[in-house]
Amino acid sequence: MSKTVVALAFVVGAVLSIAPAARSGSFGLLAQSAMSDSSPGAAAGSVETAPLSLVSVDAKTTGTGRIVLEGGKSYVQLSEDFTIGEAPAIRMTLYKDAAPPKKTYDPKKYVDLGALVSRKGEQRYAIPANLNIKDYGSIAIWCKKFDVTLAYAKIER
Repeated sequence: MSKTVVALAFVVGAVLSIAPAARSGSFGLLAQSAMSDSSPGAAAGSVETAPLSLVSVDAKTTGTGRIVLEGGKSYVQLSEDFTIGEAPAIRMTLYKDAAPPKKTYDPKKYVDLGALVSRKGEQRYAIPANLNIKDYGSIAIWCKKFDVTLAYAKIER
């Protein structure tokens, strides 16, 4: 087989393998991940904390969280094996203390990153650019309706 045929086969194979990702809009992340030698799920040039163990408080919770810096933006990311029990009005927050209170959040000590996308699986929550993550001691999953902590993880420095 000639070098030209082998090179052409390689290019066609590469194009076919990334075509589904390009159609879904995730081509950039796929290309970055393919070039990265960092942990799974982290794109090239990303910085992240070690996995932060989630501690169950008012709801049975499994999995881990981490802080990810990617493309100049910061996120709280929950792991693929994340699960949490039933509760209404679940929110992802950053809390100033290493362990948030079990009940009654102080509005001056937390920032709400949004409603929980799902009670299981990998998901991300954008951290506002004007926040300094070093000012926060934990990621916390909070039930807004009953004002209780469902789970949290201390942010290790």
